[in-house]
Amino acid sequence: MKQRLIYIFPLLSLIANCQSWAQTNALIKENIIERFIETISENSEQEIDFTALTEDLYYYFDNPINLNQTTEDELKRLYLLSEHQINALLTYIEKHGKLLSIYEIQLLSGWNDETIYAILPFVDVQPVKEKSKLKFKNIFRYGKHEIVTRYTRIIEPAAGFLMNNTNDTKGYLGDPSQVFFRYRFTYKDRVSLGLVAKKDRGEEFFTGTQPYGFDFYGAHLFIKDLGPFKKIALGDYNLQFGQGLTMWTGFGYRRTAMAMNIKRFPSGIKPCSATNQAFFNRGLAAEAGIGPVSITGFISFKPRSVSVSQLDTLDGDVLEFSSLDETGLHRTLTEVNKKNRIYELIAGGNVTFKKRKWNIGITSAYTYYTASLTLSDAPYNRYRFQGNQLFNIGVDYNILLGKFYLFGELAFSGNGGHAFLQGVQAQLSNDFSLALLIRDYAPSYQNMNNNAFGDRSQNENERGVYLGFSAIPAPKWTITGYVDVFQFPWLRYNVDAPSFGYECLLQATFVPNRKTEIYTRIRRSSRQENSVLDDEYTDPLVHVDKTHYRLNFTYEVNSQLKLRSRMEFVTLERADKPFRWGMLAYQDIVYKPAPIRLDISARLAFFHTDDFDTRLYAYENDVLYSFSVPAYYNKGMRFYIHLKYEIIPGFSISCRVAQSYFANQKTIGSGLDLIDGNTRTEIKAQLRYRFGVYRKKKLS
Repeated sequence: MKQRLIYIFPLLSLIANCQSWAQTNALIKENIIERFIETISENSEQEIDFTALTEDLYYYFDNPINLNQTTEDELKRLYLLSEHQINALLTYIEKHGKLLSIYEIQLLSGWNDETIYAILPFVDVQPVKEKSKLKFKNIFRYGKHEIVTRYTRIIEPAAGFLMNNTNDTKGYLGDPSQVFFRYRFTYKDRVSLGLVAKKDRGEEFFTGTQPYGFDFYGAHLFIKDLGPFKKIALGDYNLQFGQGLTMWTGFGYRRTAMAMNIKRFPSGIKPCSATNQAFFNRGLAAEAGIGPVSITGFISFKPRSVSVSQLDTLDGDVLEFSSLDETGLHRTLTEVNKKNRIYELIAGGNVTFKKRKWNIGITSAYTYYTASLTLSDAPYNRYRFQGNQLFNIGVDYNILLGKFYLFGELAFSGNGGHAFLQGVQAQLSNDFSLALLIRDYAPSYQNMNNNAFGDRSQNENERGVYLGFSAIPAPKWTITGYVDVFQFPWLRYNVDAPSFGYECLLQATFVPNRKTEIYTRIRRSSRQENSVLDDEYTDPLVHVDKTHYRLNFTYEVNSQLKLRSRMEFVTLERADKPFRWGMLAYQDIVYKPAPIRLDISARLAFFHTDDFDTRLYAYENDVLYSFSVPAYYNKGMRFYIHLKYEIIPGFSISCRVAQSYFANQKTIGSGLDLIDGNTRTEIKAQLRYRFGVYRKKKLS
């Protein structure tokens, strides 16, 4: 006890500072979510559904993690703590006993001010309570319900809808509205029951090709800690094991400005309430635990939309298909004819032996399609998966050795292809950390359900070395950066020879106080692509060099008002085209007046780029479970305003209007999405109703 008191006295001088942080919890939560989404999406090739990330953060904002009664897996779900920081907390509690106050986390090794500021809205310190058994009467008595419905529409008519008005079957079959519905029931983190439905713009609704209403329906039942089972999932779910080389569906990311975040935090079985129609599992999965050993089994069976290349002339069944459709759009007769034409079966399991400072696991998965995938004879398709059966197996491990955290995975596909990933994170001091990751994904490695770290979304035909760091050279300053050098041993689409490239980033952040943040960033990438110059025999490769420069300023005037300004430039250089550049500047306002339950956020942006290749991305505030990261390109301006009003506790309405104006264009888009004009206006309205017992943490 005397030893414990030595640690308590220094905290007295810091309590006032922590209390000032607590006053802006809601704004901190929004900052964390915004930063995650923006940094992950700006370096991604495809649209990412961030529903799983926001669900976890919103859940823990309403139900803070009790640091005295938490687990390593629970803390990882925040995506805010490193393995070293999690271990520092658990080791401190083992050595000194349970935390006496939330302010005691400032004594933890590696928990700097930035970490504490980010995690405060999602954690708490309470006495340890005995874990109760799952009782059905308590589930229905203390469960929480959430209903969300959303309507979205583009005001300006696109060509596909004008064709529809003239009864042209080549146009969009449905109206321009997009409709979303979601219901979810939760009891703590032990039970989740959900239903989700979505109709995209241009799809029919309760008529024609969609007689049952929505184009997509999803449902799930998830139960945790029921008898010998740690997790049971029925319906839609995600699977996340190892580092993503063997099996990983759902949320995942690659390089970001958070340079140390290169390690995957696998969740095993996780309920899925997103509306992505491709990257999820549908069926049954269960995890059972015997001491330090957990055993997971899963089976998934769901329809897939495909581009049909050969039909059975007798019964019309699909014999061959050329690609899996991942858009989820069924607006035209052509798209409708792709819908649910084959079935996909995925079955397998995972066995993991886990201790607090190390674990090892093995994952296997068998994939079967009711038709055969047949690709074109283009040279870059030589090693890619074709056929209707695929087997994958992989071994992964994690181990904490002092200041070093090692992790990796080795995976094989049924054709003999391999993929290898080895990483290490080193927290050399409270102010300096390093991350190193080496990867080797053979051209012959084949997997249809993985999502590991890499330059490209497909974990194949890639070798690379990543080195990242995070440093605090002086109080109030943080420097982060990375260098990633990669090579593609075989051909790729639009790259007719083996190629190589690199990407590097350096960011300096200055936080003079808890109301002000200024950061500047430079990010440069270099890749090789086919030259656009005509050549009778070959397509020589040219280097494509792109450099981004950003200056961002955020200022919280008070607990109700936040301002953010940004200026960003991009330059693009390649030998076969002229030099090109782009610019984006915007001003954000986020206002949350205390006397009324009203949230207001708005942006005014100006942009000027030479073409689409010099486009710039920026995250925009949106209604809950909807994510907007538009591309700014050509010349013009864009604004949006988002209003959220809580009519009564638990019942809120959100409205959003966003418009892009292009000064140098007479039309926007192409094909069926072509708009005859130079403005594109989107309106969005959402109702959210929550009932049950929702409590919000108040620090004191």
